[in-house]
Amino acid sequence: MSALETPPLPPGTRIGGDVVEAVLGAGGFGTVYQTRGPKGDRSALKMVPLVNGETRAWREALIGARLHLRHPNLARVLEAGRWPAQDPRFIYLKQELVDGVRLDVWAREHDVDTSQVVDRVMEVARALAVAHEAQVVHRDVKEANILVRRSDGQAVLVDFGVGYYDGAPTLTEGLFPPGTPRYRSPEAWRFGRENKGVQGAHYRAGVGDDLYALGVVFYRLLTGRDPFLPGEHGNVDVEAVLNQAPMPPHLVNPRVPLAVEEVCLRLLAKTPEERYPGAVALCAALETLRARADASWKVPLSGRAELAGNRRARMTPRHAATWAGVGLGLGLVLGGAWLAAQWRTGREVATGSSPVTSPAVQPTPEASAGQEVAPPETPPESARAAAPPPVEPLPAAAASGKDTAPVKKKQKKTNDPQRDTQPSSAGTAARNVCLGLAGAALQACLSAQQQVPPVRQEPLPQECPAGAVKIMTEILGLHIGERTEVDWSKVRGRPVPVREDTPVRVGGHWVNAQGQIALPTNTRLSGRLFFGENRVYGRFTTAHTPSGETYRVCMELLDTSDNVGLALKPGSEPPGNVLVSPVAQVRVVDHFD
Repeated sequence: MSALETPPLPPGTRIGGDVVEAVLGAGGFGTVYQTRGPKGDRSALKMVPLVNGETRAWREALIGARLHLRHPNLARVLEAGRWPAQDPRFIYLKQELVDGVRLDVWAREHDVDTSQVVDRVMEVARALAVAHEAQVVHRDVKEANILVRRSDGQAVLVDFGVGYYDGAPTLTEGLFPPGTPRYRSPEAWRFGRENKGVQGAHYRAGVGDDLYALGVVFYRLLTGRDPFLPGEHGNVDVEAVLNQAPMPPHLVNPRVPLAVEEVCLRLLAKTPEERYPGAVALCAALETLRARADASWKVPLSGRAELAGNRRARMTPRHAATWAGVGLGLGLVLGGAWLAAQWRTGREVATGSSPVTSPAVQPTPEASAGQEVAPPETPPESARAAAPPPVEPLPAAAASGKDTAPVKKKQKKTNDPQRDTQPSSAGTAARNVCLGLAGAALQACLSAQQQVPPVRQEPLPQECPAGAVKIMTEILGLHIGERTEVDWSKVRGRPVPVREDTPVRVGGHWVNAQGQIALPTNTRLSGRLFFGENRVYGRFTTAHTPSGETYRVCMELLDTSDNVGLALKPGSEPPGNVLVSPVAQVRVVDHFD
């Protein structure tokens, strides 16, 4: 029985501790409901009929367990189990609810520019970097599985229902795994041709397949069309995918910058080796592009049809005939030049669902009871090109609530790569390239030496800033001992370099016991890091929200096992190079021990 044939659960149905409010969507595999928890928090609940494949549902839950860290560009599986408890008929997956719209709808409804398109692609690349680090391949990257969140405009990669990880059992028969043919890589099609009729042959998708699919998404956002036109009967033109180069995006849409085109076409290369070696490398390439962005990036990618219509309305028949001839000649020249360049170089390609949160313990059955993208209105411009400068701890003065006056900074110059929004030198530009990356990739990108203070022992006891405890408990509604996840990088899995003044960011909305948002996602916590022989300790005394509010706080750094401080990662060489995990916690305290 298909999920579409299963009567929807009525509003008010209780599943675990959550109550069904509405249907969000349905497909052949399962139905997704919006639910509300006992504290008023909303979630997405995917209900999969057992007759549709219990193994597939549990595999999606296990993938969620592998991607258990909070990340702004991924949704997590929160919980999984059977329902009802007696005579179960469904597997349920409780997931983070992403309030957003599909990427293709966002592109169709907004007059987006190159800057916004590159930001969305980079955010998906960051999500893939996390998944690939966990040995998970998404296998169905497409606009329908990418949501643009309304609250901050970031892209969120969702629906790992057909994902795969090393060691997972094969759930489908045939040459190809589940997926969407128009996003299928050349190597997959080549495998299909070479193994047609071979019993037991099954293509195993890898990192290169996810990157190729993202390249198709990138191309469609830039041009409004697929890289290859449909073949016979509207099917994929496999011959073109295997042996032809896509029309360069700037010939389809002259508003596409050539440097952006180069990255897009590299993702569409015919072999995985010609593409980027991984999503982290793609992030670095896109950061490099953003550091070199100019005014052309702010020109909307759409408007061609309207402009042509206005011109046609002003043309006489004689003018129309004249311009038609000019257009034909120009098209032949441009097309001929492109084909000639391809012949000379011998290259085909230029080089250069449902939202999901994951349990801390992997769930087990025993343990748990394609449409075209129209030329893309400009949403609020992304502010993620560079982070604002960190703020030093406030002086010990009385505070009675939200601070509106600027916070006084120490008169000390730092080399923080996240401080520069307008690169003014080669070293600064190289540092900006690495924003958003993590670990070895970030460290490899950094071209200017970072300065780290000398090694110190564990810090001495210290009082909180004046008024901080009152602000946290009475204004923000937080309790002493309460904690939340923070991060230094949106690309996980590898250590990151830190300095004394490196701030952290709140990984998701910090909701207090009253169900109110105390500190929103991406709130920046500033203070001071102390470097011991084998551990880094952190004390954060100022919180800056994305909307510009400033609060005095008193929070200490913890690792994910609730130990104070973070262990130094291999490769650390204090004082010049200190590496730590990109993810940590902070805890509300009333004094620093």
